[in-house]
Amino acid sequence: MLELINMTTISIALMIIGAVGVVLLTKPLDKVIMVSVLEAGLFLAIATFKYLDVAFLTAMLDPLSIIVFLIALTKIYNVRKSKMEDYSTIDNLEIIKENDGELNERPFKEAR
Repeated sequence: MLELINMTTISIALMIIGAVGVVLLTKPLDKVIMVSVLEAGLFLAIATFKYLDVAFLTAMLDPLSIIVFLIALTKIYNVRKSKMEDYSTIDNLEIIKENDGELNERPFKEAR
């Protein structure tokens, strides 16, 4: 049983867990955590196969890739937020004239 637990199987397990987590999780910060798990598995696999120069480069570039990923997430969040603010300026209240002549504002979904 213990011969199955070695560095290669641990690195493969980390990469699979990270990849499945990135695909299935919906929250952006959870995706960042899963990308970190995936990168840890990749780094461990590279170090296990004794490509130490590539492992050194991976260790140097992994934090940079996480920072770029976080910057992209904040940009996407800001763009979506500004789009929602732009769409909120559109008249989303339907003004319905009642029988008595006074105007009544109801939300658009309720007016239908």
